[in-house]
Amino acid sequence: MALVINSSCIGCGACESACPQGAIHQSDNFIVGYFVDPIMCNDCNLCISVCPIDGFETADTWAVCYKRGCPLSSKHYNGWTCSQYNQRCKTCDGVLWTAPESDIPYCPVCDASQGHSAKCPKVNQAKRLLFHR
Repeated sequence: MALVINSSCIGCGACESACPQGAIHQSDNFIVGYFVDPIMCNDCNLCISVCPIDGFETADTWAVCYKRGCPLSSKHYNGWTCSQYNQRCKTCDGVLWTAPESDIPYCPVCDASQGHSAKCPKVNQAKRLLFHR
């Protein structure tokens, strides 16, 4: 459930300043002042709370971090965490995950033998969009 900034955006920049992930950037498009990078967005919704005009809509086709669509919402992955794209695999640029009781992140795509091979649905969605343009 990535967020989309709608055309009512007044370009104040409050959302960009509030985003701890750095997922909101100024747009080159004059219709929308800012845009949300759905991969970097971790669904914290801080941007929504500071927006003075309700300039956000949800894009329901994207998975929600740690919720619907995210493998880490399953009981099967209790204790697992992901880097929420703050750390990336040097080989495939994917999100890194950390096993319970470990502090060493690894890539479930490149290092599947380390614990599991579940993939981040946000990264998968982005790759599908990029390759089908």
